Amino acid sequence: MSALPDTRSETDLPIGLTIEAFFDWAAQRQERYELVDGRPLMLPWVKRSHSRLSANIAFLFEKSADRSRSFVHQGDFAIPTGPRSIRYADVLVEPAGGDMQARTAEDAVVIVEVLSDSTAPQDFGPKRLEYLRLASLRCYLIVDPDKSCIWQWQRGGEDAWPEDPTIVRSGAVEVAALGWRLPLAAIYDGVLDLPPAPEGGPS
Repeated sequence: MSALPDTRSETDLPIGLTIEAFFDWAAQRQERYELVDGRPLMLPWVKRSHSRLSANIAFLFEKSADRSRSFVHQGDFAIPTGPRSIRYADVLVEPAGGDMQARTAEDAVVIVEVLSDSTAPQDFGPKRLEYLRLASLRCYLIVDPDKSCIWQWQRGGEDAWPEDPTIVRSGAVEVAALGWRLPLAAIYDGVLDLPPAPEGGPS
């Protein structure tokens, strides 16, 4: 994935922003930013493969979801991960309902990030730790856009996360909390040529 570097010096960016102050500040920018401990962090531009994967996953989630119980969002709905931190996942699932004027998803159940060279350290590092601290979250997926590989953290017994992810390279990803089975061939449709998943997946 390509990224347009921010030519603005870090010293030119505000610090110590609250979430509301960040939204007000970001509304005046052409670039897109996340907020990390009160500091804006510019988001990269994406390749077509990244966009296609995000769209495929959101589509599969929509097909699998009971729309009276779950909302699916792609890329532009904020997740508060701390008192001064806002993240934008590539895809997220939250319970249906809530204030239609709200700017944040407070109860994300599933979060998906599609990798890029520039975002991988965040997706596997600080961002992962922030996500896994969310009380509502049940599944976190990181998707490789260049090869068939998905890292999956799924909350298990006693409300605990596994120390290491499950790595799915073929077949399907199981989202146990929602009873969803997502074939990798469908996730990577139009990006990689993968064999169909075995019988038993969603139609």
